Amino acid sequence: MKIKQLYTFKTVCEEESITKAAERLSTTQPAISRTISELEESLGTQLFDRTARKIVLNEAGQLFLSKVIPLLELYEDLQRGFQADEVRYELKIGATPSVAATVLFPILEKFRPSHEKIQIRVFVDSESELEKQLIHRKIDMALTEGMTDDEHFVKVPVSSQPLAILCSPAFPAASAGELSVPELARQPLLLKEPGSMIRRIVDSAFLFYDLTALPAWTSTSSAILLKAAREGMGIAILSRALAEADLEAGTLTELTVPDFNLDCTTHVTFLQDKYQTSAFQAFMNVILFSLT
Repeated sequence: MKIKQLYTFKTVCEEESITKAAERLSTTQPAISRTISELEESLGTQLFDRTARKIVLNEAGQLFLSKVIPLLELYEDLQRGFQADEVRYELKIGATPSVAATVLFPILEKFRPSHEKIQIRVFVDSESELEKQLIHRKIDMALTEGMTDDEHFVKVPVSSQPLAILCSPAFPAASAGELSVPELARQPLLLKEPGSMIRRIVDSAFLFYDLTALPAWTSTSSAILLKAAREGMGIAILSRALAEADLEAGTLTELTVPDFNLDCTTHVTFLQDKYQTSAFQAFMNVILFSLT
């Protein structure tokens, strides 16, 4: 078994195509197929199920991939240790839109000046998509409001953000300034998508009062919900940090709802068996010391 075979296998898994893997590795399709066949022969098992149109990783291949990626990360880190002046590290960070807008920028601002050789690639997506990217090892870590509890993940809480109940100053409820929880539940609410951590927090808070909120708007985008609130479409429940500029400008106002104080904790999540390169450890240190 050779390192080249492992890199080829990993690339085919990432591209989900021999053709695309050949293009990425600047070689031919027959060369890729031959390398994969040689690897399977050395292991004594098939790693892919092949059909007329595509190649699909099978159960043995999934298990092998989970072992190969940490091994290649270790190999690359060892190489960098002897080529520190020539090779740039790469770190792939996932973040939800709201965390990217409020938490990630300050972290990057502190990290970059003293870690110029580490190239940061940022992927902004929903919690469910970032979870998939973590599982398939396409990102190194994810900064989210929360993620499904899974024995394969390590979740580290790093900061807590209060949620705000927001509407346009021209919205009818704004004149009262204060609503009861039942009154809030009857309003046209502008909420994050079902399954997101903020939505789970809001739904659980209403359920505590035996109430169910039926949102007028649902979106994965906090920016869309803020715009809808500014336009008087309803009441948004989002991270207060996202609305600071609107609150200062007076384009949004914050409503008071007694006994309905909500907070959302930001977590950094990564796979339990993730090999922690020096770049990974450096970024984690900045997160933990700047946010906790």
